[in-house]
Amino acid sequence: MPDDNNPIPHWQRQDLPPMLTRRFEFESYAETRRFLDGVAQLAEEARLHPNLSFGKTYVSVTIDADGKKVGPDCVALAQKIDGLVAPAT
Repeated sequence: MPDDNNPIPHWQRQDLPPMLTRRFEFESYAETRRFLDGVAQLAEEARLHPNLSFGKTYVSVTIDADGKKVGPDCVALAQKIDGLVAPAT
């Protein structure tokens, strides 16, 4: 259940500097690539551009709040990115 300290499950919140981070794991490079393409589309729509680092079967996403408090726009983007993957078991 979300709370004020961690607005979305599986994401880590940092206050200095303000950001949300999460690492996603995949079974294949093709899955990783599809996820990256989805994140790119969501980022363009939200006009927020997260930092991405990735390898063959993982992607680390960092949504930087640009020195401001992590706000609803950052949380909304994180939730949409979560929607690109199946729920964690």
